[in-house]
Amino acid sequence: MKTSEEQFIWAMSVCSSAQMRVTPVRQAILDFLATIRVPVTLETISDAPGVRGHRDSTTVYRTLMLFKDADIVRLVGSSRRERFFCLNVPGENNHFLICRECGETSVLRLPERTASEVAAAAAACGFSPTKQDYEVHGLCNECQLARKAAHIPSKLPVAIRVDS
Repeated sequence: MKTSEEQFIWAMSVCSSAQMRVTPVRQAILDFLATIRVPVTLETISDAPGVRGHRDSTTVYRTLMLFKDADIVRLVGSSRRERFFCLNVPGENNHFLICRECGETSVLRLPERTASEVAAAAAACGFSPTKQDYEVHGLCNECQLARKAAHIPSKLPVAIRVDS
């Protein structure tokens, strides 16, 4: 796994290769994304040091989409209609568990043989994979416990007892 500094250097080199202008705010966005290991929301990135107060969230979003098009940033989906962003560093673990209720995102460590087996299955279908990223959507432990603890009202009418 690359260090934050190595990830930042990689992102800056891709920007340089793409002849992309790197403003102080763009650099701050890449620096922030290099320091975290899980995808974060637009709001979190907009509030990062060097970004907060310098650009509005629309500009930050456009910058992230520019980085996405250059394959520097990966857009991670959520069933809550939120978008999460992370660096798309080659060779890095980009597998995540995403809670569909609270949006919590955590890294999923998969055995190397799993990726090899999926690549072999893809090759057997005539497909040549270049990168494998997995997102597993479901409920985190806290949301599962909260659901169990919550009283879910029945849709059936309550029986009325009439004493004679």
